[in-house]
Amino acid sequence: MLTDYHLHLQPDGIEPRSEAASRWQSDGGHLSAAWIGRYVERARSRAVTQIALTDHVHRFREAREWVDNEWWQGEATEDVDAYVEGVAAAREAGLPVLVGVEMDWLPKRQEEIARFLEGRPFDIVLGSVHWIEELAVDHPDYPAWDRHPPESVWSAYLAELVAAAESGLYDVLAHPDLPKVFGSRLPPSMAGDLQAAVEAIAATGVAIECSSAGLRKPIGELYPDPDLLAAFHRAGVPATLSSDAHAPEDVARDYPTAVAALKGAGYTTITTFRGRVPEQVELG
Repeated sequence: MLTDYHLHLQPDGIEPRSEAASRWQSDGGHLSAAWIGRYVERARSRAVTQIALTDHVHRFREAREWVDNEWWQGEATEDVDAYVEGVAAAREAGLPVLVGVEMDWLPKRQEEIARFLEGRPFDIVLGSVHWIEELAVDHPDYPAWDRHPPESVWSAYLAELVAAAESGLYDVLAHPDLPKVFGSRLPPSMAGDLQAAVEAIAATGVAIECSSAGLRKPIGELYPDPDLLAAFHRAGVPATLSSDAHAPEDVARDYPTAVAALKGAGYTTITTFRGRVPEQVELG
């Protein structure tokens, strides 16, 4: 079985969304069954049988005040309950989609995150570390890299990634080596820190994703890289499969590379979810 458990219904940024809006407007809106159906069609064309829609929490008005950043607050225009209802309606119409969310880990907002998730019928919650205090790991306009050396950024990132896993709020850690996105790889001197993080994550039972998205980024490689993926497998960390697509054409993109990496790391199964309950299925 193949899945794609990290998908967004729109691109990030006001201008890119405006430029692309005619695509989903012709289908009745980005929450319409017709637009979601385009993601399903592309998934099926690439032998993927189930997808999860996991829009960013920063897209929702309910989270607008969580980060004091103009970009974050400018993005927060959607209603999360309308989003959940739209995806659920698509599933009720027969589309093989899960209701998910990509939830930023913000250590000072744990209570708000818990309230956001409570009572909403999410099937899967991705945990992402995009921000270290007021600076971004992967946003070029607010880069942590301009103010801190690589060792400091990676050290802070790994600490937050472990804290996210230990919080009990998440099912899967998304793109677990995200700081490399612009080419700043983990310093070799920090190999021990990385292994300690892997072991700490393994102790929580949280899964990690093998994401093909990094192949479309400046770094040009999977998240996580094959060596780190193998380290997660040795530690007993389960895995999901994803593309982090922000448009239908990128659903399951570059999956032969991702599937080969999972198998090369030793994975024979991937994790599926329903109602946030995990199950292992044979990797196709």
